[in-house]
Amino acid sequence: MTNEYLELRHLKYFVTVADELHFGRAAERLGISQPPLSQQIHALELRLGVKLFERKGRGIVLSNAGSALLPRARGILIQAERAAESVARSQRGELGELHLGLMSSGPFTFVVPRVLARFRERLPDVRLVIHEMATSQQIEALEQGVLDVGVIRPDALPDSIKSIELFKDSLTVVMHSSNPLAAIPGPIDVAELAHEDFIFYQRNLAVRLYDEVIALCTKAGFNPHILYEVRELPTIIGLISGGFGVAVLPGSVQRMTVENVVYRPVIGMEAATAVWAIYRNGEDPMVRAFLEIAQCLASKK
Repeated sequence: MTNEYLELRHLKYFVTVADELHFGRAAERLGISQPPLSQQIHALELRLGVKLFERKGRGIVLSNAGSALLPRARGILIQAERAAESVARSQRGELGELHLGLMSSGPFTFVVPRVLARFRERLPDVRLVIHEMATSQQIEALEQGVLDVGVIRPDALPDSIKSIELFKDSLTVVMHSSNPLAAIPGPIDVAELAHEDFIFYQRNLAVRLYDEVIALCTKAGFNPHILYEVRELPTIIGLISGGFGVAVLPGSVQRMTVENVVYRPVIGMEAATAVWAIYRNGEDPMVRAFLEIAQCLASKK
């Protein structure tokens, strides 16, 4: 290990490569050429005394050390950005900000956009900073003080994190318009999907939703054939629009109108997934205001 200081740019380079898992694309995002990026990652590895990436086939993957560093590096970068933003805003006389974590489907629910609008009306001098994060990332960011509030689907929470259920989001089958099931009006029984190819979120990004869909399929008497597991909601919808498989997703995604994509509700009262607000400090005035608005509007859903 060398005596060089660990610089934020090293962490930024590392996180970008970890996001892309491709040095060329990461270099393009960072606006630098690939050789200097590779050199900076190598310098970081020397500084830490570990390998952060490993070769796998023609690509790269995170090593165990890299996987351990990634959430901490994200937290450090966000905190550094938050500190810089806070100084700039104080110079402009702004009074504060609320850091909010949202799952990718959050903006498509009927409740969340209304909560954001009402919060802005009630506290116009508070800046809402939105971080799109998976459930596990939100929980960790709350523990680290990076987030003030998160909106997630249920998951196991540490004792330091509190939660309130806002509403339940019914599940819907998403399929290509050419699928024979798309011609059937009304709700669909999950058992009718037994011979379909499924597209799922990666489990670590949506543990509860993933497990709920698996449980529904198991109860219907089959194990779903998973064609792809992906990171982003638009990827799921885009694949289905291209004729690849089906998905079972929160009903709120029906607000995403895409060519050749058809939505059908799932039969059964149990076919629903909850949405929670999670927080660490309910005494913070901004957090308390957000939770009050969220609960009020969710009750009117």
